[in-house]
Amino acid sequence: MSESSTLFGDWAKTMTSLDLTKGTEALMGFMAELPVPGVDMDALVASQRDNLEALNAANQAALQGFQAVGEWQQRFLQETMQELTGALTGLADVTSPQQLVAAETELARKAFEAAVKHMRELTQIIIDANRDATDAIARRIPESLGEIKDVLKVPY
Repeated sequence: MSESSTLFGDWAKTMTSLDLTKGTEALMGFMAELPVPGVDMDALVASQRDNLEALNAANQAALQGFQAVGEWQQRFLQETMQELTGALTGLADVTSPQQLVAAETELARKAFEAAVKHMRELTQIIIDANRDATDAIARRIPESLGEIKDVLKVPY
């Protein structure tokens, strides 16, 4: 593995290990101790903890998507270099202008097809990452609103 991919891998591991819930425990403890009439602070704190867990899940999904894009880029670069080497080798065997035009036309066709294929792959990686990240939040929002209504004793 190259030095840049090792550095990227180390950075990605660090980023994916981030847990937003760890840094907020002191704040949650402080909030639980606040005396607010008519508000169940323990329930409010539990609700916010669940919100942070959903946010953490969304961040993890986004970071995994980012890592997948980086891995895809590395694979794309390796494939491109291999194809370029093969193309240059094939052009070295050309002996006539007609063969050169035919070879260049074929290379352009293959390059276009590869570009479309790679754009589709990258698009799908990004779509999947976005879907996973937003699903974690979208599942939590209705639950959170119901919990807030219950905690604040809001009438229907």
